[in-house]
Amino acid sequence: DDDATEDDNAAAAATARLRPVRTGGASSAETYYGVGGMGSIPLAMRDRCLSFDAAGENDDRSFRIRQDVWVSPSNGVQYIGDVNDDGPKWELFANGQSMGRFHKLVIAHNGKCADRIMSQTPAKELHSLLRTRFAPYVPRWGGKEMTLNSIYSLVFVAKGGCLDDALRKLSSGSADDPLPYTIMIKNEPNLRLLSCNTRKHKHKLNPRNDNSQVWTLLSSPQFGKQFKGPQENLPPALVETVTIEMLTSLERALNIPKGTIAEAVKDVKLQLWGAAVPMNTWRTAAIDGRVDGFVYDAIHGVGACGDWILDPSIAGAWESGRRLADWIARGEDTVSVGFPAT
Repeated sequence: DDDATEDDNAAAAATARLRPVRTGGASSAETYYGVGGMGSIPLAMRDRCLSFDAAGENDDRSFRIRQDVWVSPSNGVQYIGDVNDDGPKWELFANGQSMGRFHKLVIAHNGKCADRIMSQTPAKELHSLLRTRFAPYVPRWGGKEMTLNSIYSLVFVAKGGCLDDALRKLSSGSADDPLPYTIMIKNEPNLRLLSCNTRKHKHKLNPRNDNSQVWTLLSSPQFGKQFKGPQENLPPALVETVTIEMLTSLERALNIPKGTIAEAVKDVKLQLWGAAVPMNTWRTAAIDGRVDGFVYDAIHGVGACGDWILDPSIAGAWESGRRLADWIARGEDTVSVGFPAT
């Protein structure tokens, strides 16, 4: 039963379960989702790391988490340099207060903030790789800079059954077969993916609530660029325009009468994913021919990991971070990795 499958290589020693996604057809690769939401994976990672601390009550413990802390990209990171021949050190600041000094710094995100946070440091070679542009495409040869697209995510609640007939046509067509709950959309230029949150996470339908289901609809990068706005504060008129256009596009993609979905929708939430998926990746080959999958500046003690270095996906981000962590843990961080000359 693939619904009970646990991936032993999942994050944090498999305490966060990953289940395969049904695509409704043949697929060249399995896709997984976190049981109970993707948040279960970092929570399992946290629990695993905390297990290495004795009591977890003192400041000398090896693993600490600081949540809801804003490290300003303007002045939140400062390079101190080699102090007392103890190796390079960095100091982090939040709200004007020091968060401590560290021998190593890892930039695990990308976009404008990652660019700015390293722009005033001496790690110029690493910073050059963090410079970012935003576009729905890149040249065939890859381009000169990291390029991120923008995608709209529309979460909507609809009365149960409004999409069932159309989705059943994408599977075997048999009423006894389970409906696919995640599909890639290839026949509509405005959209890319549709997923049923309710069915994916096995939430039971409630007849007293019209058997309502929660869906997530993702736009294409071209659509995101065409209707791009200030993601922290989208104007109401833009929200209405984008919502209507995405629902109408979904009706076209599924070949169902116009207005069918709109009439069944009970609630919506629109979000612009401004720095969404990398359109290109930075890759350098290790000595043995493998892809490094991370970048590290040994002179300044700073590295970078993420999907933009290995593969534009959650799996790529995870694997990039794992490779960098393993590499540092093995004590190999005396040599720079991932730059054009290395």
